[in-house]
Amino acid sequence: MPTPHFLNVDLDIHAHTDLQPLIAHWKQLIPLVTPEDAGDNFVRFELGEAYPTASETIRHFCAAVENLPPDLLQFWYQCPKRILDIGYESGTERPMLQDALPAELLLRIAQYFTSLDVSIYPRE
Repeated sequence: MPTPHFLNVDLDIHAHTDLQPLIAHWKQLIPLVTPEDAGDNFVRFELGEAYPTASETIRHFCAAVENLPPDLLQFWYQCPKRILDIGYESGTERPMLQDALPAELLLRIAQYFTSLDVSIYPRE
C-alpha cells in the first residue's frame, strides 16, 4: 500500500499580454499548457528534470526567475498571477507525510510568486 508522497511542482502564469517571450526564454522549463491550449494568456510549466522534494524543485523555479534578463523580469512582475502549485498524492498508509519549506525559501517565494498552492491528489 502506498504512503503519501510528493509528486511535483507546477508553475502557473497568467498575463495581460503574450507569454511567448517567456516561454521561448525558458529552455529548462517544459510548458504543459500553453496559451494555444488554454485560449488565453496562460501557461503552466514544470521543470525539465524531476527533483525529490518540493523545496528542491521550488529552488530551481526561483533560480529560473532570478536568471531572467531585465526586460523579462519586468514582464514577470507585471503578470498578475505567478503561482507555484505543489502536488502530493495522499496515499493510504502511514507514515504521514511532513514536508517543510525553510524560512529562506519562503522569503524567495514571497519575492517572486503571488501564491503558493498545495494540491493533494487521491490515490488512484
